[in-house]
Amino acid sequence: MFPKLSAAKAILTICGLAAFAIDLTHAAGQLGVNINLAEQGGTFVDMVKENYRWSTPTGTDLTSAQVDSNGWPKVDAQFLMDYRPAAEWAGRIDDPEVYRLDLSGTYKCAFTGKAAVSATSGGTVQNAVYDSAGNITTFDFKVTGTSGANYGFLQLGFTNTRRTAQSATGGGITGFRMYRPGYPLNTSKTFTDAFLSALRGVNFSAIRFMDFLASNDREPVYPAVLEWAQRKTRQDASQAPLPVLGRNEGGAWEYVVQIANESKRDAWINIPVSATADYVQKLAALLKDSLDPSLNIYVESGNEVWNSGFIQQAYNLAQAQAKGIDEQNNHARRTVELAQIFQGVFGADALNHRVRVVLCSHAPMLKWWVEPMLQYVQKTFGTPANYLYAIACQGYFDLPATAGQSVSAILAAAKTSITGQIDETGGVNEAGRMQWIAKAKAWNLPGGFLIYEGGPSEAIGDTTNVAHRIMAERDSGMGELMKYNYGAAFLDLGGTLAMQFTLSSGYTRYGCWGLTDDINNPNRNFKYRALQSLVGSSIGVKGRKKPAQFRPEWIWPFLGPDGRDLLGKQRQKILSPPGSTSSLDVRPGGQ
Repeated sequence: MFPKLSAAKAILTICGLAAFAIDLTHAAGQLGVNINLAEQGGTFVDMVKENYRWSTPTGTDLTSAQVDSNGWPKVDAQFLMDYRPAAEWAGRIDDPEVYRLDLSGTYKCAFTGKAAVSATSGGTVQNAVYDSAGNITTFDFKVTGTSGANYGFLQLGFTNTRRTAQSATGGGITGFRMYRPGYPLNTSKTFTDAFLSALRGVNFSAIRFMDFLASNDREPVYPAVLEWAQRKTRQDASQAPLPVLGRNEGGAWEYVVQIANESKRDAWINIPVSATADYVQKLAALLKDSLDPSLNIYVESGNEVWNSGFIQQAYNLAQAQAKGIDEQNNHARRTVELAQIFQGVFGADALNHRVRVVLCSHAPMLKWWVEPMLQYVQKTFGTPANYLYAIACQGYFDLPATAGQSVSAILAAAKTSITGQIDETGGVNEAGRMQWIAKAKAWNLPGGFLIYEGGPSEAIGDTTNVAHRIMAERDSGMGELMKYNYGAAFLDLGGTLAMQFTLSSGYTRYGCWGLTDDINNPNRNFKYRALQSLVGSSIGVKGRKKPAQFRPEWIWPFLGPDGRDLLGKQRQKILSPPGSTSSLDVRPGGQ
C-alpha cells in the first residue's frame, strides 16, 4: 500500500542532494476523461456529423430503401436537431435553472444537389444559391435569441430535391454540411475550438472513446462478425449510428486518431467483441501509422461485457458457450487475443509500454470474475502480466433520489457512497478499491488498478427531487466530492489512472454525467475546475510526453506517512454475484 499524499507539492531531499519540489498535480497524469460523439455544445464543426435525424417531410422515419449506402436521403426529407433541455418535449423541464445552450448565430450550410430549403423550426434560411457548375447548393441558417419556449429545436426541410440538375425531382441530396457559427465552409478545422480547449484545459492524460465509438449495442448477433469493410467511415452521412442501415457503430477510427493527436492525449479504445482478427490487425496498423508516436494506446475489449443490458454481453456469452468456456474466461481470452494482435503489429516491446491492454470487469466481481480470469490466463497463455497492463472497474458514487432531501444531505450521502467503496474486507464480494489494488499487485500487473468510468451517478429516469439533485451537481460541494473520489479514495490508495465519465452532458433526470453542461463554458459548474485543481491545467501545453511506465512508487516512497442523457438507455439492474441479496445500478449505456 502506498502512503497517502497530504499536499500538492512535496519538498524532497534524496541522498544528501539539494531539496527540490515536485508538483504532484503534474506528477504522472493520473486522470483521464470519457468523451461523447456529440458533446454538450459541440464536438464537430459540422453539426451533421453528430446527428442522424432524417425523416420524410411528414415526419416518418426514412427506410433503408429511401437512403443510399452512406445514409443520405434519396427522397425529399427533413433534418432535425433537438437541443432543448430535458424533458421540454414532454411538457416539463427538469433543470430548475432552465439552462439552455446558446445556439444563436449564422450557420454556413452546403450540400451536393439542388433543393428548395426551408426552416420549419428554430431559425430562418437565407442566401440560398445553387451553383450549377459544381452542383452545389449553399445557404445560411440563422438562429436568433438565446432563450424561450422550445428554443433549441431546429428543423430544415429539403423539397423538390435533385441529386444533379438532370435528375428527376424527389431524388434526395448528398453531402449536407452545417457549420457552427464562426466557421466558414472552407475551414480546415474538424473539431470545435471549444471542444479541444476543454480537453486541453485539464491535464488529462488519456481520452476514453467508448461513447464516441458508440460501443454499446453495436454488435451483431453471434456468430455474425464485424469486418473492417463494415466500419464507420468519414464519408458516411453522420458519425452517429445509422440505424436505418442497421449500422450501430459510432465515430470513425480516423477521427479517434485526430482527436488524440490534436489534444495530445493518450487514446483508450474499445474494440468490438465481434471484430475479426483482420479488423483488429488493420485497426492496430492504422494506429501505428497515424497516431502521434508520443501517445500511448489503452486497449479494451468491448464495454461492460458483464452487463446483461447490452448486446455485447449476449455476444460474449454465446461465443463462450460455443467455445465451451465460461463467459468471464471468454472475456479474458478475447482480451489476450487483442494483446497478441497488437503486439504482432507494434512489436514485442510494445505491450505494457506504448500498448496497454486493460482487463475490465464490474466493481463487485473481483473474486467472481477477475480472479478466475487471471487464473484462466495463467493456465492458458502464461503469466498474465505478459499480456495485461492493468485491471479496471467503474468508480461511480451514488446521489440518492429521496423526496424533499436537501442539497447538503444529497452531497453527504454521496460522500458516504464513496467512503463505502474504499475498503471491503468482509461481506459477500470483498471488492473495495483497496482489494482491487491488492489484486493487481499480487499478479504484478505493471499498470495496477484503473477506473475506466467514474463520477456521480443517479437513479436514471427518476424525477424524484430532481431539482435538488441537479443543483447538488452544480454545487461547490460536488467539486470537493470529485476530488475525494479520485484523490483520497483512489490515487492515494495506490490507484494509477481514473477516467472520468464524461466530459459534458445535459443535467437531467437521466443523469448529470458531465464535468460541465456546456462545452463552451466548462467552468460554469464546479466539477471541471475541481479536476483542474486535482491534476492541473494544461492549456497551451503541446507535445506532452510522460514516462512510458510511470509507477507511483517512484515518488511516493520518499513522502511522509501522512502525505490523496438522455441519449443512453434506461439504467439496467444487474444482480450482484452469488450470495448477495441486493441489486446494483449500472450507468446507462451511451451517455
